[in-house]
Amino acid sequence: MASLLPSIVLVHGAWHTPQNYSQYADALRKHGFKVLVPHLPSCSGASPPDAFLSEDIAAVRDIVEPLVQAGECVLMVMHSYGGAVGTDAVLGLTFPERKATGEAGGVVHMFYMCAYILPPGRTIFSVVEEAGMAHLWPQFVENAEDGSTFPKDPVQLFFGGVESGATWQGLQHLVRSPMNAFETETRGEAWRRVPVTYILTQQDYAVPRVYQDLMLEKVKGRGCGCEDGGL
Repeated sequence: MASLLPSIVLVHGAWHTPQNYSQYADALRKHGFKVLVPHLPSCSGASPPDAFLSEDIAAVRDIVEPLVQAGECVLMVMHSYGGAVGTDAVLGLTFPERKATGEAGGVVHMFYMCAYILPPGRTIFSVVEEAGMAHLWPQFVENAEDGSTFPKDPVQLFFGGVESGATWQGLQHLVRSPMNAFETETRGEAWRRVPVTYILTQQDYAVPRVYQDLMLEKVKGRGCGCEDGGL
């Protein structure tokens, strides 16, 4: 008998790896969900970087597409940079699009956890620039000559208020990410076709509230029926 629960594809953020989300994924599995957490190729830690946004999108699509082709419903759970990746990865795979062509299965919900939600043609770094905070980038992020980046103070950027033991564990699984991935235009807009939940956070240094508000204003103007949740 098929599960009534959707399969969850969890897309991690830049500088992170699936291990950073293991406790969250395991908690979801205990509630009966099938959870898949692909490792984004751009977060291999390679120096110089050997993969960028397009490879990340392809890696996630390679996970989602077989699920929907098997008739499964999929919930996309995306964190930070993972929002840009996950949105583009499900192009043409939403439940309404597949139903219109007589196909079963599809992406049924997009869940953005303080994540980048962008109209087509935008980049992650364009949000930083529009918020007037591009000049602060060097204060928080180290740009290497090989095109890779790494937070100067990852504890402040990612783990504010987190218990010290969990912080230490999280730090072990951070890697370098390519600047190119933040400067590549996106093209998906699955957020127009399925229900969306967006978790707003008040004290996130990596994706501050001003970024979140700017992004939500733009996509709501283009037909996103976002349900906001605050933290």
